[in-house]
Amino acid sequence: MNELNKYLNGILGIEITIIPLEKQLLQQLPLYITAAYKMQEAAIYGHRVCLLIVKNEENVQTPDNLFKQMLFAKQKIEIPVIYVFDKVISYNIKRMIQKGINFIIPNKQLFIPALMMDLRKMPVIIPQKTELLTPIAQLVLLYHLQKETLNGFTTQQLADKLNQTYRTMSRALKNLEELNLCNLIGGKKKQIRFTANRKELWLKAQSFLQNPVERIAFTDELLKEGKAYVSNINALAHYSMLNDETRRYYAIYRNEIKNLSIETTKYAGDNVIEIWRYNPKQLSNNGFIDILSLYLLLKNDSDVRVQNELEQIINEMQWLED
Repeated sequence: MNELNKYLNGILGIEITIIPLEKQLLQQLPLYITAAYKMQEAAIYGHRVCLLIVKNEENVQTPDNLFKQMLFAKQKIEIPVIYVFDKVISYNIKRMIQKGINFIIPNKQLFIPALMMDLRKMPVIIPQKTELLTPIAQLVLLYHLQKETLNGFTTQQLADKLNQTYRTMSRALKNLEELNLCNLIGGKKKQIRFTANRKELWLKAQSFLQNPVERIAFTDELLKEGKAYVSNINALAHYSMLNDETRRYYAIYRNEIKNLSIETTKYAGDNVIEIWRYNPKQLSNNGFIDILSLYLLLKNDSDVRVQNELEQIINEMQWLED
């Protein structure tokens, strides 16, 4: 899985998150498919896809059968289906391309006609400007995903709820709409309506989300409860089985750092203060930063234990119902 992640992130130039296929979709597929493949899902440039990762290369179907199986699975779960192989003989690669079969061979080739993508080995990639959610747009999205539905709220209502100016909130909603994460409905007082259910929306937004931390500072002091929010490894230890660390990590909104009456440095200290792009208070849980911001903060951490625990808490996420 790490090899597949690394390949997709490198060749597409965006962060791709791969998680187990939603149980409700898994139940739509017959045993002969679920037994032959590891069933995963991801979002590629905002498109939700199902990854059929081959368990045993010796039992791979013919291109004709793969094509029929792909169409059948797509009909059942209603999202594009992509095969993932370790290796395929060149003759069958040619036949799969001719039939329009979606497939990925990590470090060799990616062919996904369902998404109009055909990247061969050593492709020439033209760098493109990465589109990201603004901090307040990200705050709106994460609040909707974890706290309460924001569907039907007007711009002014959202500005009041999240303590923003009308102008700032208007820009945030426009940003969400431009990235096809929401629609703005109505006349003068437009209402927000997100374009998918919460889990689908999270996957759809992956390539637009950014690390909440703008910069860090250090201190030898311990911050009092209410002054900042427990973050990073300390928060992950709270949400998972990971052992906690002695060093304390705190999150604070960039507009409030000046209110901390403690000594800080830029280079070293016993504890770390993370200065956030949006206010962690509005998403926090009992003094700890929220789970989805925690994931965005640590998703590139090189520690395998951290990645395993992150994957676990995301898989166990209880998504709110709309």
